[in-house]
Amino acid sequence: MDWASALEIARAVANGERSALAVTEAALGRIKSLNPKLNVFTDVVADRARAKARALDQARGEGQRLGPMAGVPFAVKNLFDVKGLPTLAGSKINRSHAPAARDATLIGRLEAAGAVLLGALNMGEYAYDFTGENIHDGASRNPHDLIRMTGGSSGGSGGAVAGGLVPLALGSDTNGSIRVPSSFCGIFGLKPTYGRLSRAHTFPFVASFDHLGPLARTTKDLALAYDAMQGHDADDPVCADRPAEITLSVLDRGIEGLRIAVAGGYFRKGASPEAREATERVAKALDVRREIEIPEAERARSAAYVITATEGAALHLDRLRGFAIITVGVFLGDRIAYDRKKARTSVAGND
Repeated sequence: MDWASALEIARAVANGERSALAVTEAALGRIKSLNPKLNVFTDVVADRARAKARALDQARGEGQRLGPMAGVPFAVKNLFDVKGLPTLAGSKINRSHAPAARDATLIGRLEAAGAVLLGALNMGEYAYDFTGENIHDGASRNPHDLIRMTGGSSGGSGGAVAGGLVPLALGSDTNGSIRVPSSFCGIFGLKPTYGRLSRAHTFPFVASFDHLGPLARTTKDLALAYDAMQGHDADDPVCADRPAEITLSVLDRGIEGLRIAVAGGYFRKGASPEAREATERVAKALDVRREIEIPEAERARSAAYVITATEGAALHLDRLRGFAIITVGVFLGDRIAYDRKKARTSVAGND
């Protein structure tokens, strides 16, 4: 079941066709084999995963009904709090921080549905990245071609799913960080409506734009995970207090009744020829003939850059100040040492 979907795995585990532990061991084996090439995992929580899988198998053996994601392996971008691990957010300076005392809300909800966490994934530092490269951990590699980028900043999430290490991963999206790696890696990603999924207990980037969401190889797996993660969370002040809207059961309705159009204007002008060609192929396949222009799209994008820069800078202000002090201190120390050495050399020369 190396390339099985999350839905297929959950059904097999729930029906007793495959044990959760066997699924977990197979996934851990793939990570051990493939991660040295792909560089998508920064931490693997093997003992935790095995313990969760054994508990699922025991529950099933006792006749308990398992959750809708029973035995499904998943991993998360390393800006999610994972109990027992320091929350890296892709940065070197966070590695000495105390381990997280609890899991992020969305991890807890997936595990409550029966999913099995395998570890944390590589990402662009502080999520400010579109390539999937990290100066500390190295670049995530695109499974389709190792010399290609995964896209970012959820590059490890995209690479892990596209490479078959896990059928499902969680990422974050502020200005495209789920959508870009999903596109580059040839998988599906969901940036949910703002406020629909809790962001609690994750490292932020831009509070006005931050979203969390799943990446998977099928749209049904996206829906499966999205349905399990919905619900109000008081720990996230912008999380919507409204009932969950189940999506998996309505996917088979198809596109009847939906209105689809191609975004022109600003979006057409900024697209590469290859992107325009791909869009036209999809539009033709869906028999879409209407093109619309979204008013003020260019100004809205400019505003997004300003908001990203100001909120991101405010978030990191204390870190930037500390870095400046350290940098100045190191510079002055080096300068004093250099001057002293130079003075000793001059005196020795005069002697």
